[in-house]
Amino acid sequence: MFNVRKLLAITVVFVIILSTVSLSVSAETTSYGLVTADLLNLRETMSTSARILAQIPNGQSVPIYGFGDGWAAVTYNGCYGFVSMDFLKVMPGSMPNRSAAVTSKGQSVVELAKKYLGVPYVYGGSSPSGFDCSGFVYYIYKQMGVTLNRVAHDQMSNGTPVAKENLLPGDIVCFSRGNGYVHHVGIYAGNGMMIHAPQTGDVVKYESIVTGGYANRYYCARRIFN
Repeated sequence: MFNVRKLLAITVVFVIILSTVSLSVSAETTSYGLVTADLLNLRETMSTSARILAQIPNGQSVPIYGFGDGWAAVTYNGCYGFVSMDFLKVMPGSMPNRSAAVTSKGQSVVELAKKYLGVPYVYGGSSPSGFDCSGFVYYIYKQMGVTLNRVAHDQMSNGTPVAKENLLPGDIVCFSRGNGYVHHVGIYAGNGMMIHAPQTGDVVKYESIVTGGYANRYYCARRIFN
């Protein structure tokens, strides 16, 4: 939920913009929108040439503060801006608390992953007799009723992108050696830790993504349950 200070800030910003465009804005939300594009650009002003502040993934809910000229005034991850109504499905009422549901499903993924701590790393393995990194992620999500791509680099295209600062338990964390190719994946477990199958001679275990070698190789993250 947005606190009063944030709502006042939104109002001030939007009132300034009202001097140049026709937009009805309120500090209170009476509706929310669901993004229908793969990635919807959140722009600084109501123009397709305006600076992009963020990209909102498909299926994401955003509170709507006003409409005008085919644009909606919204907030996303602390950014205040405008999105095209062409890619936003307007829903009546207050925005549902989806984070609780996402967290619950993601935590179930982590709880399942914990059952396989200590299972040995096996190259090409995707069963409880032995896992490689992507085989482990693939197997866990398969038990949750979701079929992912099998290879680490391909798993980067599953789900929707999520910023590192917004990670939730159950998110897939991806690592690269700097060339953009994802060579390793794990399941985020919260508190800066992941559960993963590291390498030959090792076992499924917890490891930090904010310190050590994996912190330097962190590349992106994907959220499967949105």
